Amino acid sequence: MKSLEMGRSYEMRDFAVRLIESGHMLGASQLVVENGFKLVYTGDLHLEGGATCSPARVERCDVLIIESTFGSPHYEFPPREEVIAELKDWIEEKHSREAVPVVLGYSLGKAQELTRYLSSHFCVEVHPTIYENNRRYEALGVALGEYRLFSEESREDRVVIFPPAARRARALEKLNPSFAFMSGWAVHEGTRFRLGVEEALPLSDHSDFYSLLRYVEKASPQVVYTVHGFAEEFAEELRARGFYAEALVEKKLRTLEEYL
Repeated sequence: MKSLEMGRSYEMRDFAVRLIESGHMLGASQLVVENGFKLVYTGDLHLEGGATCSPARVERCDVLIIESTFGSPHYEFPPREEVIAELKDWIEEKHSREAVPVVLGYSLGKAQELTRYLSSHFCVEVHPTIYENNRRYEALGVALGEYRLFSEESREDRVVIFPPAARRARALEKLNPSFAFMSGWAVHEGTRFRLGVEEALPLSDHSDFYSLLRYVEKASPQVVYTVHGFAEEFAEELRARGFYAEALVEKKLRTLEEYL
């Protein structure tokens, strides 16, 4: 397996490829393909970036394939600092009730952001998988602050960060836990009820609807293909704004391969 350097151009037979920042998480990248025209595939995209990675880079292109997980106007996220402030208030309220706040975030990407946001204010303990990923981030030069590996021993005023899949771990049952789920899907009022958590806040490592629009406008492509999530709805919105856009389903994939 060969590692590719961000921003460096690599010749691949009849075309060249480059990786550029996608803002999704540390190391996540977009793919740029050039051969007399330019195609950009965003992959998972967060235009503004986050606490542990740079913002997405936007390049003008001829063909754009864009991830549209939150490609519906319903998904408009509040400023990140407001979400984190609300999370901190929730944590302090749980501490006042002698409950242990458990913040649920995906173990790679989201959990490292949460560690960095919370470690300067609270005693942070993390799930073993998150601990390993945190160490990898730190080895790559990303400062996350002070944190510890999760322990079942009682410690006052701690915050626990766990992946969502581990929230029913037996070790947590002994703590009088209260759960907060961090995800863009939390813009839906019913998210916390569906997941059985006390709080759900919209901290996302994907672009919301309006950031996706800004990306497309800056890239100014001749053709846009939308993939994943609200692909059909986002393509329809782009057509209404004057772009040639279609949701990339199987038949469109064959057409794109012919185009290349």
